[in-house]
Amino acid sequence: MITVSYAAEPDIPAIESVYADVVDWLDGRGLSQWSKDHVTWAGLTGHFGYRLGDFCVASLDGTPAGCMILMDHDPLFWPEIEKGRSLYIHKLAVKRFAAKKGVSAALIDYAKAESVRRGADDVRLDTGADRPKLRKFYEDAGFVFVRRKIMFEIYDVAFYVWTPQG
Repeated sequence: MITVSYAAEPDIPAIESVYADVVDWLDGRGLSQWSKDHVTWAGLTGHFGYRLGDFCVASLDGTPAGCMILMDHDPLFWPEIEKGRSLYIHKLAVKRFAAKKGVSAALIDYAKAESVRRGADDVRLDTGADRPKLRKFYEDAGFVFVRRKIMFEIYDVAFYVWTPQG
């Protein structure tokens, strides 16, 4: 059984563990996305400025298996959207032992349900435009591609939106 909830302080080691596992797996496949320094708790809260209340943790049969950041404002990637109008998924990650067991889908479903509960217009996310499998996963989950943009002069980013109306 998969459960998803907002993180609490005791979840911090699990969050770090999920991200470290994913960094190791991606690096081993030549698909580096995040540095290990950036996915420690100090990196996540210091470098990126995330807060504990931004994190959601998924457990598979009681074992932490995945996490994501779910925010109600993203002025860096979506500056045109005012605070509270949308929810934004960042850094969705799943440990290898739980891959292809529905954890990613459960996290996305949680974000969608939260957007409806909070009265947000939609859920938004961004991903590497050069990641066709990941992009297809998001599209299969109901997200619609809305634009592609080069960020910080080096990152080719694809932007997606999910709306409750489909």
